[in-house]
Amino acid sequence: MRLNSLDVVRGFAIFAMIIAHTVVFLDDREPRALEVLFHFLNDAASPLFALVIGVTAGYQLREASRWDARRKSFFAISWVIKSIVLILVGLLLSINFSGVLIVLDFLGIMMLAATPFLFLPAAWSAGAALVFLAAAPIVNEAARNWALTSAFSPTSMYNPTALLLDWTVLGSAYRLTNLLPMLLIGFLLARWQLGDLRRTAWVFGGGAVLLGASLLMRRWEEATTGVAQSGSYGDEARDLGLALLAYAGIQLLGDFSGERMRTWFARLTRPLADMGTMAFTIYCLHVLILTAIWSQLLLGEENWLAGPGLIYRQPQGVLTMVAIMVVCMLFATLWRRYLGVGPLERVIGVLSLRHPPETLLAVPSASTRRSEPALPAPRG
Repeated sequence: MRLNSLDVVRGFAIFAMIIAHTVVFLDDREPRALEVLFHFLNDAASPLFALVIGVTAGYQLREASRWDARRKSFFAISWVIKSIVLILVGLLLSINFSGVLIVLDFLGIMMLAATPFLFLPAAWSAGAALVFLAAAPIVNEAARNWALTSAFSPTSMYNPTALLLDWTVLGSAYRLTNLLPMLLIGFLLARWQLGDLRRTAWVFGGGAVLLGASLLMRRWEEATTGVAQSGSYGDEARDLGLALLAYAGIQLLGDFSGERMRTWFARLTRPLADMGTMAFTIYCLHVLILTAIWSQLLLGEENWLAGPGLIYRQPQGVLTMVAIMVVCMLFATLWRRYLGVGPLERVIGVLSLRHPPETLLAVPSASTRRSEPALPAPRG
């Protein structure tokens, strides 16, 4: 059974990424409030992806203590294959410039690193997440200092050593040290919070506290070092706070509000839920669209979107952002309605041995056309 609230969370993460990757087409005259909103969406997207991957896996593993060794091995093998597919697709999407720092390979590395935690008790996930949250900023800073002072200078972005360092500690925006604790927290939330109103409210409140604390921490970092570094304690608190706010806020509205509110919320977020059911496909689709756009922009010639010096014309820039979003939403809505499971989701399901090859061309069932309610309606 699909959980509608988790589909909406995934769809919101995709929505945030598309906004973050197309905001470059706008000019500098947007209102300050809109600029802050765009920054929040940009910062929330990748940690929210990592968090919901952990929650989804934790939900699938909720009865894992009763599984036999064969079933556990099969799940772990499928998990590893999906991780490798994400890494390979991420590298392929990085070959041509799209204006996007591809996150798929980082998420694949994160999933590989999380494999040993799949069947461990929740306390192990909580303990490991705390250790990573505490150590990650220190490790990131040490790695940056080493990279600046060492003689290591790879000649290619595909140098194995350079890739490994980028994936783990030196990434400019994404890195294993900061993504892995998000996934481990997701494991914990699936076992401790999912389906519980009081605990969901606590998660939302915790996200608000972390976001407020991050503002103070980042100001202190800027005052002491002159810059708020990506991967610092303030950045970490901001990412986790935004991810928890989005994750819990969507569930509070979609699962625990009154019946009328839940109905309206489900209708309004249907396009997000549709994108969330095929997040892998929609991510790749929007990157390919941007690759096509940038292939023209990099020619340096004036066109409908940009004038001399890559000065984006308006309202063409806004229309480009809106058009990419509409295309992605329409694709997801129509594909899910008439064909069910997303195209790349079918492929990765077969490659990871979870589904037989005939599902690549299977007709949709009722369960693939719509999401079930995530949780029973609260009583009283």
